[in-house]
Amino acid sequence: MKPLALGSSLLAIVGSVVSLTLPATAINVAYFAKTTQNLFLPTIGGAELRLAEIPLPRGQWIVNYSATAVNGGASDTVRCYVRARETGQILSGHVAQVGVEPGSSLASTISGVTLINLNEPTTMVLTCVHDVTGRTPYIDAGAEIAAY
Repeated sequence: MKPLALGSSLLAIVGSVVSLTLPATAINVAYFAKTTQNLFLPTIGGAELRLAEIPLPRGQWIVNYSATAVNGGASDTVRCYVRARETGQILSGHVAQVGVEPGSSLASTISGVTLINLNEPTTMVLTCVHDVTGRTPYIDAGAEIAAY
């Protein structure tokens, strides 16, 4: 994995120095799902809220997701991740501290991207949780997951 990241970073540096323009790569197939309304996280800390899901066939996929957590109360940690529904495996996850207390943001977009290689069809589920039991943050409409 590191040689690929180093190679693409090195290519970007060389490209910027010599004004190299790489050819565009077409996306053959893409899968996408998006929420249309605000969704409150469960009142119990650690309980999952499934936001959106996409079924993927076998193959190699880049999975990208984002969700904006909003909290007008005491600060809470919100964790969003992509989970394989069939195995329960978490494939990518990120976190934000939201709330009105110092060090937190009223709203924060949690996003991530990962490369996966599927040996069988798998459903990717965008899921969020929060840590504190009680008044809950919500996930703003427009949370999305895409694979291409």
